[in-house]
Amino acid sequence: ARDGVLGSTAGADTNDPIWSAAGLQFATDDWVDYGTEADLRSDAWTVCVAAKITPGVSVPLLGWGATAQVPAIYAAAPFNQNRPLIWLANTCFRYFEKNSPVDTQDAGWHFFVFSCPGNASADILLSELTVDGQQQAANSSDNSVDGQAKTTVRLGAAGTGQFANAEMAFFSYHNRVLSVAERESMRTYAKTILEGRVALP
Repeated sequence: ARDGVLGSTAGADTNDPIWSAAGLQFATDDWVDYGTEADLRSDAWTVCVAAKITPGVSVPLLGWGATAQVPAIYAAAPFNQNRPLIWLANTCFRYFEKNSPVDTQDAGWHFFVFSCPGNASADILLSELTVDGQQQAANSSDNSVDGQAKTTVRLGAAGTGQFANAEMAFFSYHNRVLSVAERESMRTYAKTILEGRVALP
């Protein structure tokens, strides 16, 4: 387990997400800072998040850059019709469909599992997204360059300009690609511990 710091120590409460009955409510300028923890900046990774996103807006779930909006994971990108996105560098990314098979823009709770086996250009083509236990279709990819170095870790923000407008009730980071069975186990676990607060599909 790793402890995070809510928002900014420079402006107490100014950048803090709000606690809700389900979890954390993120709005403009809100994030959770995990600093430069090496375990959260691995080349291979899987990120599991139970989130309720606001339709039609950018929703960065996790950002690894101090100022730039890359590298990051988005439940809804700031462009390309708010499709989910793994964005490791300007020309190293993979978009996923936002409604095939699961509609991620329906204002409901969903369990997102993003994974990528490495930070090299070829790895982005092997990245995946499952939503509510179903593999989300890939939309488009670019693997012209390797991914940028991950320098810091923020939940709910990508750099200084992209902030989640979402509610998050569960977050886990794994420094490897989880198997299909392990991803389903994480979803089952999240559904169990969130019962009574969040109804996951």
